[in-house]
Amino acid sequence: MNSASRIIAALRPGLTGLARPYSTTAASGAGSTAASIESTGYYKVTRTRSLIGVPKTTIKVLKSLGLGGKIGRPVFQPHDPTAAGKILKVKELVKVENMTGPIPPQGYQRTRATKGYKVVGRM
Repeated sequence: MNSASRIIAALRPGLTGLARPYSTTAASGAGSTAASIESTGYYKVTRTRSLIGVPKTTIKVLKSLGLGGKIGRPVFQPHDPTAAGKILKVKELVKVENMTGPIPPQGYQRTRATKGYKVVGRM
């Protein structure tokens, strides 16, 4: 019994079973966190602005979110405090939508403009 537990036990004798040392491990197993992330949904984050003139720390946050590539290409982030904090840091540069359910298996396909011509055969 550590000193804090002894002090609590001396002050409140009925609470001796409730006093315990602090723990860094989670009370529930690691498997339950993955299930809770899937059930809560995802953020669909799309970069909408250029990075010209943006501070380097903000660029690092965008790259950690997976948005270092082209403008308009979405990424999916789970609903959790770290992703929410990163999104708040770059909220002026991105568009965010809440998504429920699983991520589409193919994500979102790149859309290309039509070429304007069609290759019929070889010469």
